[in-house]
Amino acid sequence: MGKLRNIIVALGLAGIVPGSALAAPSKAVQAKIEVSVADAMKEFNVPGAALVIKTQGTRWTKTFGYADFDAKRPVSVQDYFAIRSITKSFTVTRTLQLIADSNGKMTLDDPVDKYLADIPNGNRVTLRMLANMTSGLYDYSSDPDFGAALGKDLTRAWTIDQLLRFALYSTKHPAFNFQPGAQYQYSNTNTLLLGKVVQTVTGKPFGTTLSTAILKPSGLDATAYVTGVALPSPSTLGYMGFYDNRPASVAVNSTGLGPAGAMASTVGDLASWGEILAGGQLLPARLQKARFLARRTAVDPGSPLYDRYGLGMGEIAGWWGHTGDGLGYQAAVFTNIDKAETFAIVVNASNAQDVPARVFCRVLHILHPKETLPTKSVCDKEP
Repeated sequence: MGKLRNIIVALGLAGIVPGSALAAPSKAVQAKIEVSVADAMKEFNVPGAALVIKTQGTRWTKTFGYADFDAKRPVSVQDYFAIRSITKSFTVTRTLQLIADSNGKMTLDDPVDKYLADIPNGNRVTLRMLANMTSGLYDYSSDPDFGAALGKDLTRAWTIDQLLRFALYSTKHPAFNFQPGAQYQYSNTNTLLLGKVVQTVTGKPFGTTLSTAILKPSGLDATAYVTGVALPSPSTLGYMGFYDNRPASVAVNSTGLGPAGAMASTVGDLASWGEILAGGQLLPARLQKARFLARRTAVDPGSPLYDRYGLGMGEIAGWWGHTGDGLGYQAAVFTNIDKAETFAIVVNASNAQDVPARVFCRVLHILHPKETLPTKSVCDKEP
């Protein structure tokens, strides 16, 4: 803990102390947040949700709605939700750990072809570009052939190599949307490649090395890298769309998301990860500091709602974390380092985009009603 404390202090993160005792926020604040979340669930057709808010001296956990709409089973704090693209923050963290442990043999500016063969422009695309979404690589999940195959069988199992082929070797589109490093554009292909690099360097399956190096040391016992259709139990059903005016559940094989989106977690574990992610407990200070060197996201209208994006994490209004969105589930976790505050939310529907980020913005106004948000923050668009 002494070494960890030194890293936290060196980064100016002394307010974030793992395991610190926290109580509950005021009833008035709770009531306003409950109304705000309930209104958002109704607005965006979300059957169930779970929320954790940690502030200096406060902690509040709250569940909403149904884990199973037809059975009317309420959401519990033990329920697993798919966290989708929040997986990317784990993937990049594992990559940075390998860099830290390499004694200089592995760096952020290594070209990807140092580790993987037959990657287009592999001598020009660096690990840094993959981590901060500036590689220009086409997003495999946007490929029409992948969409058709997925739609035909959501339960089909995939390998990382099979997914990469849709992005890198299709005859229907170029492998790159722009020259490597030229600009920011969010792409799931980036973290697929990083996941494959991790497997190559460690010689182990991605989920195994993730568990050994991140989940177990961090005490994230209710977080998992999923390699099939079913989430760990107990779990919520994921909903996308409607059938006979009722929410329709959807189940997908998580191998189709891989290191870009295959993880699941409880809201409590997700909140803990948010503190670790922003606090840098798993990395040396120099690499944690590099994570905050970010690009503004306005150049990519298809990006999730962030003000800026760094190395495997994004920023909204001074809070750092990640969101996940799609195929029945959405999630978000953000930490304000200066305030030592963390917000985490999981929802079991994907009927509208960026619902957790929108809820976060609305809750932010409740938690800090007198604060002026940074100029041009995405939260400016939320009431």
